[in-house]
This record gives sequence, C-alpha cells and structure tokens, in this order.
Amino acid sequence: MQGNRRDFLKGCCAAAMAAGSGSTMVFFDPLALAGGKSAASGDVLVYVFLRGAIDGLHLLTPYAGPDRIPYVNTRGSLAIPVERLRRVSASGTGSNWGWHPRAGGGTGDGIGTTPKWLQKLYNANRLAVVHATGMPTPNRSHFEAQAMMELGTPGITGGGSGWLARYLSAISGTPGLPAPLIAPAFGFGSNMQTSLIGLDQAVGFNSAEQFRVDGFQWNWNQRGADTQIYPLWSGNSSLERAGRDAADALEVMREHDFSANGYTPGGGAVYPSGSFGTQLRNLAQMLKSPIKTGLIAAAIDHGFWDTHEGQGMPNPGVAGHYDWFGNLVEELGHGLDAFYTDLNAHSIGGGLNLMHKVTVIVQSEFGRRFLPNASAGTDHGYGNIMMALGNRVSGGQLHGTFPGLDDNSLYESQDVAVTTDFRQIISEALVDRMGLPPAQIPQVFPGFSYNTSGTPDVFQTG
Repeated sequence: MQGNRRDFLKGCCAAAMAAGSGSTMVFFDPLALAGGKSAASGDVLVYVFLRGAIDGLHLLTPYAGPDRIPYVNTRGSLAIPVERLRRVSASGTGSNWGWHPRAGGGTGDGIGTTPKWLQKLYNANRLAVVHATGMPTPNRSHFEAQAMMELGTPGITGGGSGWLARYLSAISGTPGLPAPLIAPAFGFGSNMQTSLIGLDQAVGFNSAEQFRVDGFQWNWNQRGADTQIYPLWSGNSSLERAGRDAADALEVMREHDFSANGYTPGGGAVYPSGSFGTQLRNLAQMLKSPIKTGLIAAAIDHGFWDTHEGQGMPNPGVAGHYDWFGNLVEELGHGLDAFYTDLNAHSIGGGLNLMHKVTVIVQSEFGRRFLPNASAGTDHGYGNIMMALGNRVSGGQLHGTFPGLDDNSLYESQDVAVTTDFRQIISEALVDRMGLPPAQIPQVFPGFSYNTSGTPDVFQTG
C-alpha cells in the first residue's frame, strides 16, 4: 500500500478543508531545521490576493491634476469628493492622489485625524504602491484571470504548477536549505491557492488551531504523538513511515497555542477579528516562534471585492455609516498594519527585526471599469494597483506609470490601461528579496522577459 504524506496530513485536517478564502503557509520541515536555520535567518515572501477584483481607483483616487476632471465627469455619483480623501504625501507636499479615507482611519475618524493602517505605513516609507499593473491582455473572468495570474501564465488557464510552487522548486537545491524529513512543505488555508499547485505536499486549512488531532477517546494536547500516533505506525512500510512523519509535524505544531488568548502580539499590535486577521496572527506567531519552522512563503486571501452593486461612498467622521468597499479597505489595512507592527517589534539581532526579512505583495486579478454601472457599482475592468510592504521595500512612493484617464489613454476607451506586467513586480521580489538568480526567472514565469534594470525598482537588495 503506497503512502502519501500530503494525503495523510490532509486526512488529519479534513474538517478544515471547507470551501472559502484562506491562507497557505509553505515551509521546509521544522525537524530538519532544528540545527538553527529559521525564518529569522532567511527571507519570507507573503502573497496576499484580493479576490473579487478591488477597484484600485476607489482606493487610490485622483485628487488633483489632469486626471481629476475626467475622474469626476465619468465616475459621477461614485466619484469621491476631494474633501473626503486623505491626500497622499509626496516629499512633504501633497501629490495628485488621495487615499480612500478608510485606508487611514475608521468611520468616525475625520480626514485630519492621525493616519492609521495603509496611510500610516505609506507615510513611514514601509508601503509602496505600483500603478497600472496587470496582464499583457485583459481577461475579465474572475476564475480565468485569477488562474492565469497564480499560474504565472497570462493567456493560459491550464498548467501543472503555479508560479510560487515553481519558485520553491527552483530553490530546492539551494545550499543551506535542508532535505525535507516530514515533507517539502505544509501549510495553512481552507483552499489551496493556485499559485501553489504542483507543490504536492502543500496542505491548506483555515486556522492554525485546526492543525491537530483532538477528539475521539483522547485529547491530543494532553497526551501527544508519543502515546497516541507513533504506536499506530511502528512498521517500515511507506504508509507507516508517512504516518510517523505526519505525527512529527503534528507534535511540532502542538507546541503552539494558536488561540487568540494564547499569543501576545508585539509592539501593541491588535489584529482585526475575522479570518484574515486570524491568519495573519497565526503567520506572525509562526515567524516569531523559537521552534524553527523555516518558513519561506505564505499565500493568504482577502475576498469579497466584487462590487457590482452598492460599492459604497465614504463619509469620514460619521461613525457607523455603511460602506462596503470601505469596510474591506479597513480590514485589509488594519490587518497588514497589525502584522507589520507585530513583526517590526521582534528583533533578530544586528539592529534588524523580522520586517527586514519579510516582504508582503498585495495583488488582485484585475481592476474595475472606469464608468460606473446603473447599480452604484463597477464592473470588471483591466489595469489595477499592486502594493508591497516591508522594511526592504522602497516605500512612500507611487511606482510605475499611470497612463491617464482621458479617452485617448484608456484601454478600449473604458478601462485603466496596463503599463507594468504583474510578473515584473513579483520577479523583482524574487530576485531582490528572495535571492533567486535572474537567469532562473523563466523557470518561474515561462516566456517572460524580466527587466533586470530594476524598473520600477520597488524592492531593495541586501
């Protein structure tokens, strides 16, 4: 009987495999890393996907300049008034762009209140924004566009592996990375992200608390693998060896209390309630753990951005007013700010902290149509923003080239055009932050010509 570590782990965690957005953390075997290598001595990539297609023009809005007039004329009742925007700073002065107010405050916070969340991170030069990113040609189907981006193959929805899986395969022979004992990777998330397809041993479940065997006639936390699991797999068949490996993994994870009361974030960080905040908190806890997890990459989803109806109009200073888009922006910004604050308070020596080693990339499948629809919402569009977060990010800057909102600049007279291929941004992160040689980029993104000149230069090396 052939055993499979991934299937065994999935069997242990079957209750967690329900449909829905989630996260997947990928890391090399913690037991093989017991000699000292950990996340604190290697870089980590966190890939946040905004499923449903965020309206980038509603998050980062023309505040002044030549794009403000066509924005107001075309967006009409969905155009955010200048007095409701938090102006983006530019070298100490105001730029031609403004943040959605919930990127920098709650519903009761006026425009002049101290910035929070995304605006705070941007002002601290820790958050960068890239204009007009996307695929070379549009695909306005959620499922197809997401698949193409996560597979890293624009125009092709089928394939045997995702870009993140191919990256992990490309570095598998890198000196210093151990040969896996339990499995090459395992992780967290209710759905396996397409970017990880092809990494056979990656396992997903919605909450880290679910990575356990707890029930039946025993309590896992009280008795553990030595008395409950190991005796079941005492032979030398492939299935029994896989069982012991899985028990090792469960035993390592058992040392963590992933409940909200079992972990105190650093720097006074407070994570938002809900699955997104919980997953970021779990990830931070793993990164900071003295148990060497060797975490290399994590994929996390934040969903429900498909705002065809009632997208929402912010009204800053009026506490409790309903704003669908604003609620999502606040949850996103609040979660990322808590994650950054938590890890930034964790020293790794040499005057550095974990956010010098952790890089976050935020992406969505496409932007929204420039012209609103008749239901106070926006339909599927093309060009969109990407964001990057970390201490090795060229933050406090708007990168890339915004093509303009006049009729001659729009794509097919209806969408924000794309001026930067999304693969360029991810490739920069893999080369500058994750140590992938530029010559290996084609292994991750087949057929893509990576611009080694560094444009738009979002990430710092070293």
